[in-house]
Amino acid sequence: MGEHDLKSARVKRAYRISAADVVEPPMSDEDWADFEKGVALFNCREHWESHEAWEQVWRRHAEPSRIFFQGLIQLAAAYHQLGRGIYHGTVKHYNNSYYKLKQFPARFLGVDVGALKRRIEQGLAEVKRLGPGRMDEFPRDLVAGVAYRRPQDG
Repeated sequence: MGEHDLKSARVKRAYRISAADVVEPPMSDEDWADFEKGVALFNCREHWESHEAWEQVWRRHAEPSRIFFQGLIQLAAAYHQLGRGIYHGTVKHYNNSYYKLKQFPARFLGVDVGALKRRIEQGLAEVKRLGPGRMDEFPRDLVAGVAYRRPQDG
């Protein structure tokens, strides 16, 4: 995904973090519960509900790496818009999600971020290929799942 693809992403200074700030935030039991609820809902393709669960975690964190949660939230929003057939919203949220998640390593908070980034690239390319009039033809197997294993599980 080139920089030209990010022109439609809402790029704000706060969305760009330094490498030193890409650290896993301390997670409370409540954070883990909401985070894992979001993963489970997302993987059941209940994207709006996963967005809501992850937003609870995002709201409780102030550190720069909280944009990781925003990246997941915006991916959920992209799929919600896709399901509604809204081209502009799908593209916008895909771009915003990718912009945030690209700053994180291949694995973060137990999530296979590398796989998500590849799936975002594939999905965005397919949405753009189909265009606004053919959103209903989007292959559902391109909808990402979140590969996740809680970090302390090894």
